[in-house]
Amino acid sequence: MKSFELKPTEENLLSTYKNDQIGRNTDIHAFVDILNSLEDSCSIALDGAWGSGKTFFVKQVKMVLESCSPIESKSEYRDEVKTVWKNYHSGKEPEFQAQLCVYYDAWENDNDGDPILSLVYSILQQVDEKTPFPEDNKIFEKVAALADCITGKSTTAVLESMKSDSVLDDLRKSKSIHSTIVEFLDHLLEERADRLVVIIDELDRCKPNYAVQLLEKIKHYFDNERITFVFAVNLQELQHTISNYYGNAFDSCRYLDRFFDLRISLPPANMYRYYQSINFQSDYYTVDVVCKKIIELFHFSLREISRYLKAIRIAEYELTHSDERFNFSDPEGLATQFCTLYMVPLLIALEISDVTSYNQLISGHNPEKLIELLECMDSKYKGHFSELLSRNEIYNTAPESEQQGKEIVTIKEKAVAVYKAIFVKDYTSYDYHCFVGNCKFNAETKTFLLRLVSLLSKYSKYE
Repeated sequence: MKSFELKPTEENLLSTYKNDQIGRNTDIHAFVDILNSLEDSCSIALDGAWGSGKTFFVKQVKMVLESCSPIESKSEYRDEVKTVWKNYHSGKEPEFQAQLCVYYDAWENDNDGDPILSLVYSILQQVDEKTPFPEDNKIFEKVAALADCITGKSTTAVLESMKSDSVLDDLRKSKSIHSTIVEFLDHLLEERADRLVVIIDELDRCKPNYAVQLLEKIKHYFDNERITFVFAVNLQELQHTISNYYGNAFDSCRYLDRFFDLRISLPPANMYRYYQSINFQSDYYTVDVVCKKIIELFHFSLREISRYLKAIRIAEYELTHSDERFNFSDPEGLATQFCTLYMVPLLIALEISDVTSYNQLISGHNPEKLIELLECMDSKYKGHFSELLSRNEIYNTAPESEQQGKEIVTIKEKAVAVYKAIFVKDYTSYDYHCFVGNCKFNAETKTFLLRLVSLLSKYSKYE
């Protein structure tokens, strides 16, 4: 099955940037311009909901910084990135500060005993990977001295640990840490660059004590005019993390103001470009139109969209490869068509975003989500809603000239009627079907619907 998820692999980062597949190149360039304009210490919070693409965004920013920087690097895609940059800037060569850029996944490292040594180790490791330091370089002595301050370990032991992949732990505080870090950073920048950009990702997912320690120690130890910190975070979730550490009565919003000089919201992706890039064109009637409307209604993040569309594809496959054959011109087939076009996409969306509402809907207690969906559909896609009308009925949205002598009904009324026919009505051997307009529902309608939504029916052969 084709994946709809954009994972931050080097290949995806580059191809998405070259083709501007999610419409964020302008935002990437604006953010890079901000970083290049800084001449003093700065801490930036890049705020975005979980699943909105923050990691992808900051890794593309890092890719652009490294590719367009005057500092030589081993980047295989340096020329391709520079070409894209120049295309957006009237062919002008990039004029960047000589900046090192380091990415640090805080969540991946929150089992380390002390975040500072872990961060310093990550900085050294990434810079060394790009352009290795000579073995006798003093930078290793600086890091060894820092580790000795924190851990009490010998220089030899620390240097040996730096050559391995072992996790740094059992760390302690020391009064000389600050001056040792200053020496390390000064030496690093003196040899390699004018500025250092450190991207801290996933801080809002860390254990509260690690998140607080990292923030406070960065504030204390890394107050350097040549360093920029970029925190890719969900600020609302980070505030919850801080409150969990200090208590619910603690003002976590004002607390975070101490650490962030700028707060920048991650702009939304261009959904039109995104849908084009993943070729989201359904082969089954207009279900793609309905899905796009549901994505909009539910405010799905990019991660949620990828999960949603994958589930929709599986459900479609089950239906189109079923041993059953549906005649969409007969009353039962019309009911099946309605369920396929509207109920299946809606129920799958609720399973992903709101299980409580999903359970309320299928148990016959809440038709509001179906009403909301049908009422918001554009008029040009409501043509088959006419199948829900009896011969003497007409919708209140029809021209007045057509309403004469007809019973006026609303989309809401028909949505409720369909909902009751599927989820509320108690069918018996004497009362075994129900018509809503030309659509014929029965006890099997709900069974068919939930079987399809479960994605685990006997027809599920999707690979």
